[in-house]
Amino acid sequence: MTWLDDLVNEHKAFEAPLNFWRWAALSAVSAVVKDNLWISRIQFLQYPNIFVLLYADSGLKKGGPIFMAKQLVTKVNNTKIVSGRSSIQGILKKLGTAESRPGGVVINKATGFICASELSSALVKDEAALDILTDLFDRSWNPGNYESLLKQESFNLKDPTITMLGGINEAHAEALFATKDLHGGFIGRSFIIHESKRNAINSLVSETDLEIDTQIDYTKYSDYLQTIALLRGPFKPLTKQTISGRFFDDWYNDLVKNIEKKEIKDPTGTLNRASESVIKISMLLSLIREPNLEIGIKDLEIAIKMYESLVGNMRKTTSAQGEARWMRQKAEIMNELRTRDNHMISRIQLNKNFWTSANSQDWDLIMESLRDGGWVTFEMVGPNLMYVMPEERAIELNERMKGKN
Repeated sequence: MTWLDDLVNEHKAFEAPLNFWRWAALSAVSAVVKDNLWISRIQFLQYPNIFVLLYADSGLKKGGPIFMAKQLVTKVNNTKIVSGRSSIQGILKKLGTAESRPGGVVINKATGFICASELSSALVKDEAALDILTDLFDRSWNPGNYESLLKQESFNLKDPTITMLGGINEAHAEALFATKDLHGGFIGRSFIIHESKRNAINSLVSETDLEIDTQIDYTKYSDYLQTIALLRGPFKPLTKQTISGRFFDDWYNDLVKNIEKKEIKDPTGTLNRASESVIKISMLLSLIREPNLEIGIKDLEIAIKMYESLVGNMRKTTSAQGEARWMRQKAEIMNELRTRDNHMISRIQLNKNFWTSANSQDWDLIMESLRDGGWVTFEMVGPNLMYVMPEERAIELNERMKGKN
């Protein structure tokens, strides 16, 4: 039994799905490790920071696991915690501000743990918010100072390393995620933990029926996190001279060959990040097993199983939602072009007239998709980009509308 197994087992009688407790605990490990540990991937350094979204219907107890993770990280007291309702400007400001800790320790790096039981409610709506968080996630490509220039303020963050744990349900997901977030990288970088059933039935009335201590003492679990938080340096690299390295290399080669052979399409980019995702999970599992900075075959095997379930979760939670929205937006602009006398609209006018349906980045992706399908062409008229539907395509749509095709 590992630290993780013991911690999850503490919550076996509660209603929240056990997978929620498991991933919340992994998030806590990620948050306290920050960028103190890494593994060399030859081209870049891989850090164990993760974004986790607990996805379930409202009322399926997402808040408990997230609160647990916050408690654990708070007890370790070595990183900035962002909770409650915040704007992206507020988050950047907190990350960029030095904080003092007992004993004279000062946190002057932009390391932080964003945790929210309802992510869409906690994050003030801003088109740039998830784009910035996506950029900050990539600690491998953000060494040194990271600059962000927003409308009213500029921010300079030192070695930004962010872990995020948030709860989300279907209604909030549709409101929070634009097409660019589904297809542009945020979802592809996030671990979506999709659950639809409670773990147990528990009214929380009788303590004697629970067979556990209802007041869980997290001190013993935070003590181990304290040990991990003190570690510094690189993991032993995975190479073809090591058993673990050969195992990972074989798995990854087989995965990519299978994707290419079956021509599997993944607009979220999740599959393209398989290598990085599995390594991140493996690092965390290794730390949970013992603090020796070496990924074993068992860590990789468990990480691969966990990752494979995440791919299914991503498809369940995003494909229907994203595809339905994508099709509505395509139909909306195709109908607009069909009914216009000249079957054209400028990019400026499109974004001005249809800003409530999608933002400019979404419309750019949609129009490129329609161009690839032969439904529109792009033309420059002076300084303006024009979207033009060929006459034969407009006729074809009109015939479809009459039910003749």
